[in-house]
Amino acid sequence: MKKLLIALFVGVPLVGCTEKIIVKKAPAAATPEDATDADPDESTDGTESEPDATNDDEDGPAASKAPEDRCLDGQDMDAADVDVSACPEIPSIPADAPLGEAKISLGAWEIGTTADGETYKYGTLSAPGTNPRVLSYDGGSVAVNAENLECWAKGYYRLRKMLQDAPAEYVALRKAGFQYRFFQFQSDLRNGPTGYKKISSFQDHLVKWVTVINAQGVCEQPTLTKFREYAKSELTRRGIPQPGAN
Repeated sequence: MKKLLIALFVGVPLVGCTEKIIVKKAPAAATPEDATDADPDESTDGTESEPDATNDDEDGPAASKAPEDRCLDGQDMDAADVDVSACPEIPSIPADAPLGEAKISLGAWEIGTTADGETYKYGTLSAPGTNPRVLSYDGGSVAVNAENLECWAKGYYRLRKMLQDAPAEYVALRKAGFQYRFFQFQSDLRNGPTGYKKISSFQDHLVKWVTVINAQGVCEQPTLTKFREYAKSELTRRGIPQPGAN
């Protein structure tokens, strides 16, 4: 009997746990402009990131002193453009951002149409300092140019700055359990139409934070007012009271 138990134990495979980031291939868009369901329901590590139910003070400013959260200090979040020359190169994967006492996932880097015509690719970038920087995704990779990187950076660092004192409308939406994650989506209209041209929702949990490189090569970015208007429309659509409503 003892030998039988030993044999059974040896025959059981051992499973090792890793922290490898997994990204999956996103399907091509099949919906019209500003559709809300053209992307997969995936986090960058294969798990779903739930809102922090223990934090009741998400509407206060964060205390982060990190360069990525301070590099736009003093700039107008309603301006059409920002200067990211003081910001670090964007990381391989967007880092979680402070939201009051909580952290919020900023997802992955996603591009609507790549330079070689592939659509809806998302994943990780090669390390800062590599040239060219390469977006790796399930099934392949593609080099991204300087304009893509700069436009992603402008949207990404604006979002990090805005979340330090987030609009009350977005805080209310997130506290209600909706749109509690982001994805860093970029439409490059030099490559072809992609379907997303403004901040959009995917299902009930994901905000597609959209930057656009227009046909003239100009980077168009979400502003604080556009962020607030997006959140207000989501509250209205879901029948959730607006902040301060009687």
